[in-house]
Amino acid sequence: MPAAQAAAPNSRAKPLESGQGSVRNRKLRAPKKTRAGWWLVLMLFLFVESLFYAWCRVQCVDTGFAIDRQTRRHEALLKERNTLNIELARLKSPGRIETIARTRLGLVRPAAQQTVRLP
Repeated sequence: MPAAQAAAPNSRAKPLESGQGSVRNRKLRAPKKTRAGWWLVLMLFLFVESLFYAWCRVQCVDTGFAIDRQTRRHEALLKERNTLNIELARLKSPGRIETIARTRLGLVRPAAQQTVRLP
């Protein structure tokens, strides 16, 4: 190293020859590059993690909406089932059947001599 200083008293004016000076500069620069690389990896990891978190939240909200839709559909189907049960009971009522038989079909009650009892 003293030989390099003796040959070049002003080290800034002349470039250093390949020797210990360039190795020293590489050693000083290497940690900066490594540190920047780690920061880049860390930032990339945080970015990907935030995207994953946002995707999970969107899926959670979407699932909540789907559950709400299915709940409303279930309630509508229950109402429809109740309405159909009431309509079925109304259609099966004996009074209605008798009225239709007399008015539309022209049927009458049989006389006592027209009925036969089976043992």
